[in-house]
Amino acid sequence: MSDPTPFSPSAQPSDGPAEGPLTGGGSGSGGDSVPTERLADYLDAGREPYDPLIEDDPECLAQLLALERLRALSSELVESDVATAPAPDPSWIASVMDRVRLESRTGRDIPLASPDVRSTLHITEGAVRSLVREAGDAVPGAVVISCGLAGDVGVVDAPIRVDVAVSVVYGADLRRVAELVREAVSEALARQTEIVVESLDVTVRDVHLEAREAGL
Repeated sequence: MSDPTPFSPSAQPSDGPAEGPLTGGGSGSGGDSVPTERLADYLDAGREPYDPLIEDDPECLAQLLALERLRALSSELVESDVATAPAPDPSWIASVMDRVRLESRTGRDIPLASPDVRSTLHITEGAVRSLVREAGDAVPGAVVISCGLAGDVGVVDAPIRVDVAVSVVYGADLRRVAELVREAVSEALARQTEIVVESLDVTVRDVHLEAREAGL
């Protein structure tokens, strides 16, 4: 775990390669064609009526689920003592969603073992990033800002370095939350992928308050 940066609720996600997450979808998928505002409206409507442009596109669905988790976090914070503190820059959720949108693209193919020599199985890099994000976001007080895979993911058993940047809610034990994120991500990768994880680093990139002012 890296040392956290100073308190900066409106800090932008770190720069770095992010070719994309969520279960397979080709380069022609519509992740970039659906704005965050439409996703927010769709959530407000209870995901009704069914919108195939969102629900049937892996990239859009990744963004929708990330937004849903961010909203749940905001609701929890509104009910906590943190809600009495000044709200952060309203662009905070938007900046996280920008990173989710970037990382929800398909990316590289990661091979999986197949019981049939006539078939080829793979999971997309985007799917793995989405898995990492979902596992990290499930840790109380944590929001995954970005995640990346370094290494030759297209080669079976190649060692892969996993880097995760998170924002932690103000007042939480930064090291403890980062360690819980590392454990959750490690367990998710071991359970649902065949990636050989050489290292898994979690960096606390910033500290956030609640985001009820973001309008999402």
